[in-house]
Amino acid sequence: MHARFAPLPDKRTHHATYETAAALRDRPGEWAHVDTHPNSNRASNQAHRIRTGKLAAFRPAGAFEATIRTDDDEAIDVYARYVGATATP
Repeated sequence: MHARFAPLPDKRTHHATYETAAALRDRPGEWAHVDTHPNSNRASNQAHRIRTGKLAAFRPAGAFEATIRTDDDEAIDVYARYVGATATP
């Protein structure tokens, strides 16, 4: 064991995720390819996390739609679009 003194790093935010969400907000209603996964489980999970706002960058829940498609190489692509926050009564 050792002690290495260093400044505490900033809390990590996934800048790429926030940049992706911002790009989608800039072009509402347009589908965009956002990621590729080797299997449908991982792709479906990511699409679900986008739709439900589990990924903080994609909040509030329901503001984004996301779906998956298989490409020619059998990889699974994730597509998303910004549809706007839904108003609550």
